[in-house]
Formats: sequence, C-alpha cells, structure tokens
Amino acid sequence: MTAQQMAHHALNIDQVEATPQSQDWYVRNEGYSVSNPLLELIAERFRLLGEPLRLKLLAALTTGERTVGELVTLTGAGQANISKHLMALTQGGLVTRRKQGTSSYYAIADPTIISLCNLVCANVQERFVAQARSLGLNTSDQKGSETI
Repeated sequence: MTAQQMAHHALNIDQVEATPQSQDWYVRNEGYSVSNPLLELIAERFRLLGEPLRLKLLAALTTGERTVGELVTLTGAGQANISKHLMALTQGGLVTRRKQGTSSYYAIADPTIISLCNLVCANVQERFVAQARSLGLNTSDQKGSETI
C-alpha cells in the first residue's frame, strides 16, 4: 500500500471531517476515534524526530536552505551520516530537497514541525530546571538568566 493510499485509508474520508488545525487529534467526532493506520502515520512522524542528529539538522534548517556541506560543518557529523538522515527526513515529508547544478539544497518542508520541537524543547527545559532546583542546583548565570 502506498503512503497516499495509507493516508486515505487512515483518514477514512467518508467518516472524518477534515480538520488539519484541530487541536483534538485523538477524537475526530463523537463516537469515532483515530484509526490505527492514521496512528501509524502519526507514530512514524514522531519516530523521525527520535534521532538527535535529525533534530540538529532541523534546527540548522530553521534559518533557511542549506547544503549537505554546510550541515556537516554546522553539526560536526560525517557527510554520509548527514545524507542518510536527510533522506529519511525528506521521505518523511519534513524536509525538501532542491537541486541546483551539482549542489542539493535542503529546507524545512513542514513548518509545524518546528512548532512541535519548540513546544517539546520548552517543556523538557522547564522540567529539567525544576529537577535541578529541587536538587538545590543553581540554574541561573550571574545576570539571572536561565543557563539550562
């Protein structure tokens, strides 16, 4: 089954009202929950974000298009490793690839992923600061700004 067929099947178009901005992803309408195929697609999106280097790549792409060489310099990872993760991000629809001459330029394809990363990162940082404080650790620099 192709990704498009899976998405069509997962959405069960006849039963689900399309609400891409819906905050209630877990219930589409009364008495109907998200189908298993759709949950698989959602889980796949989260699995793409489960690799630290992919998060680094997405962070590096938030300022605009970058070549593999630029991403190697920014992340410190090897070119083969960068290329492998860019391919996964591209296939997952999070990153686009544009070829110009002998160079390939990568960019964020789905800006909502940056919002998701910002939300998760802020939450992790808040929890980390709270844990550090509960242990009596100083979480501020001399100017009073959080250092974590």
